[in-house]
Amino acid sequence: MYASVEHGPVLCSDSNILCLSWKGRVPKSEKEKPVCRRRYYEEGWLATGNGRGVVGVTFTLSHCRRDRNTPQRTNFNLRGHNSEVVLVRWNEPFQKLATCDADGGIFVWIQYEGRWSVELVNDRGAQVSDFTWSHDGTQALISYRDGFVLVGSVSGQRHWSSEINLESQITCGIWTPDDQQVLFGTADGQVIVMDCHGRMLAHVLLHESDGILSMSWNYPNFLVEDSSESDTDSDDYSPPQDGPAAYPIPVENIKPLLTVGFTSGDISLMNNYDDLSPTNIRSGLKDVVVQWCTQGDLLAVAGMEKQNLLPDLGNGLSLKSAIIKFYNVRGEHIYTLETPVQRPITSICWGHRDSRLFLASGPALYVVRVEHRVANLQLLCQQAIASTLRDDKDITKLSLPPRLCSYLTTAFIPTIKPPIPDPNNMRDFVSYPTSGNERLHCTMKRTEDDPEVGGPCYTLYLEYLGGLVPVLKGRRISKLRPEFVIMDPKTDGKSDEIYSNGLISAVIDSCNCSDSSDIELSDDWAAKKSPKITRASKSPKLPRSFEV
Repeated sequence: MYASVEHGPVLCSDSNILCLSWKGRVPKSEKEKPVCRRRYYEEGWLATGNGRGVVGVTFTLSHCRRDRNTPQRTNFNLRGHNSEVVLVRWNEPFQKLATCDADGGIFVWIQYEGRWSVELVNDRGAQVSDFTWSHDGTQALISYRDGFVLVGSVSGQRHWSSEINLESQITCGIWTPDDQQVLFGTADGQVIVMDCHGRMLAHVLLHESDGILSMSWNYPNFLVEDSSESDTDSDDYSPPQDGPAAYPIPVENIKPLLTVGFTSGDISLMNNYDDLSPTNIRSGLKDVVVQWCTQGDLLAVAGMEKQNLLPDLGNGLSLKSAIIKFYNVRGEHIYTLETPVQRPITSICWGHRDSRLFLASGPALYVVRVEHRVANLQLLCQQAIASTLRDDKDITKLSLPPRLCSYLTTAFIPTIKPPIPDPNNMRDFVSYPTSGNERLHCTMKRTEDDPEVGGPCYTLYLEYLGGLVPVLKGRRISKLRPEFVIMDPKTDGKSDEIYSNGLISAVIDSCNCSDSSDIELSDDWAAKKSPKITRASKSPKLPRSFEV
């Protein structure tokens, strides 16, 4: 196999990304059902939960073709939680999204006519340890750290609940592949087994000294309906351009394996919870995050190198970096990817039929392209050349045939389109519309008061990955007339020209924003003057949420 971090700018939010979940695209009509598996996984949506209590839903694609139409809106920031979002879980059969915060609040979101709304709310007042949908999407398993467990329907009806008396906490909960049993892992190394009706079946001690961190099966999270047509039976089919076997053939007849991750970084592969001879994996990593690919043949283990295994740089310091190790179903280590991540990885998530692996580390999001088969020479050369170039514009400087240039360009086509504007070209970004029918949604916030004129300052933010990216800053310079200085976010505006615009005045007057903001503006936004424009002052008031 082969894996590499996607080229291009690092994707960032304005706060730490704590959890990830991905799903394939939604069929737009009944005519598209049953869906073609290849087309279903070419496009999708990545859900992120961050430390500010915001859930981001971002469009992703893997077909590496620039001419494919994208949705009109490719990013949603869902607000409603009062604390950091620690869990996000898609329900693909019912196209719903469940999110949990640190205070125990659970929201179930649903999209209707292009808008996301809260369908269900559950707040027990206790911290949620895990939330898992059944494989058919009809039931939800909720486990709390204090020992309370609950199973309910997708519509919000409670089927059963139970209070498990433990001396330790419940850390995770999962369904068995047939949805007939539920398993719970505890902080003292136990596995608790109950049937689908809430009856206790077994208590098994797996490890005396290590707590259970996570449990999972090498089995698809959901059984997506597949059409009888082959992967090539579609009108707009073209071969994958990001290397051979970008969409691997599903692995059949693999017996489900229970994977248990411990706090020490060790991993056990078991045929069942009572397996007496499991396969043990010593990853040599700490802060381990584990997830099987949907095909069930590749296990990704991400974490930081342990201190005693780090090379000494000679000055008493050791270079820390996040490592991703890949294992097969027999527990054999087959590949290691060294990433540029210098902080612990908080979450990983497979996507696009296992051709992408998303990594969250602090506020940054990385995309790893995964090749499941042996990489051919063309792919290796593509990655070697792309790593020496700054961006795809440098490809035209190379003396290569057009066909090879086109293939090399696919290495720079991002899975997640970065709408963050170029700091050196901010004026064009705010002055000209986006290409196609895309809409960039923004939020305006009151950031500070200017003591010189006694008026407030406002900042326009672009919504992206559940966060806000500062785009423009406005400062009122007159108490009597609606005159403003429009500048880049980290400038003082002393040398900028006056932007007298009644439209901006109407937007600010109608904006019911808070008096302060805790968002720190980046120092990378260069200062540039905005053009001087004068327009009529008679404009209708605009709502707070608007489109650019």
